[in-house]
Amino acid sequence: MRFIPLVALLTLTQATAAQHMDGAFTLRAAREGDRVNVNFQYADGQSNWGRTFERSEFSNVARNGDKVTFALRRGAGTFTFEGRGDMDRASGWYAFAPNADFQRGMEKLGFREIEPRDMFVFAIEGLTLDGVRGLQKLVSDPLDTTGLVRLINHGAGLKYIQAMTAAGFKNLTSDEYRRARDHGVSAEFAREMSDLGMKLSLDELVRMRDHGVTTEYVRAMRAAGHNLSHDELIRTRDHGVTTEYIKRMKDLGYGDLPIGDYVRMRDHGVTPEFAESIRAEGFTKLTANELVRLRDHGVTASYVRRVKEMLKEPPSVEQIIRMRNSGFPTR
Repeated sequence: MRFIPLVALLTLTQATAAQHMDGAFTLRAAREGDRVNVNFQYADGQSNWGRTFERSEFSNVARNGDKVTFALRRGAGTFTFEGRGDMDRASGWYAFAPNADFQRGMEKLGFREIEPRDMFVFAIEGLTLDGVRGLQKLVSDPLDTTGLVRLINHGAGLKYIQAMTAAGFKNLTSDEYRRARDHGVSAEFAREMSDLGMKLSLDELVRMRDHGVTTEYVRAMRAAGHNLSHDELIRTRDHGVTTEYIKRMKDLGYGDLPIGDYVRMRDHGVTPEFAESIRAEGFTKLTANELVRLRDHGVTASYVRRVKEMLKEPPSVEQIIRMRNSGFPTR
């Protein structure tokens, strides 16, 4: 039997251990399609990754009582699972073994200092060497290992960048794709906005998402008669102008106003309830500006009623405001 020095044996054992990782997992059937959601807890007990897989991606599925085992083979390595439950609902432990050939292939593509944890991330993402080559062509800046892992961890991997490229956002930097993904800009969102005639830059799409402007909001505003620009949509959304608000104000006689009037009324607290209460006191033809002035000066419907009771002639808006400012009547 060949003698192996103790130091060499320890080094070999440590290297082997470093290349294998384990952790906890939970598996649940997805609501749609023949898919499952798997959550991986990394060996450090702090990091988690969640992914959805087709059932067909799993192999070596076996059950023995309530024990279930299965495997997930990827280019970057293989996950083996052992737990309790079935392929609809299970939990237990997994082990991950990186693929040394894949790592060597990545190094030939220029990716250096690849750690086992990086291989773990590449495997969860389902990266292939051909896919990485394609990704290098799609981004305008050189990718290193850290940058590639960052893209994947932010959900801006190969599939996302391919979809964004197909939607017209080509040759961006990896940071630009990552920022777009972080702000919820998807290729579908970009295409839907384009279909609505809004040819927006990536920065404009990011602003739309940040301010909560959805394609449904754009369609609803157009149905209400307001074909707004990118900036106007953000402004109306920020100021809480909804299509329901516009409809209710229109029903009270405030239709076909410039969008700026609705924004101003909303900003000054002119609610449909306020407008309706003033209208009930006989002021049926007030302008949007008059409603705003009444609201700004603290005039309520009950105050208008008291003024009317004291005066022989119906008061004007200006009279009511002057009386309110002078503190009359006080009762």
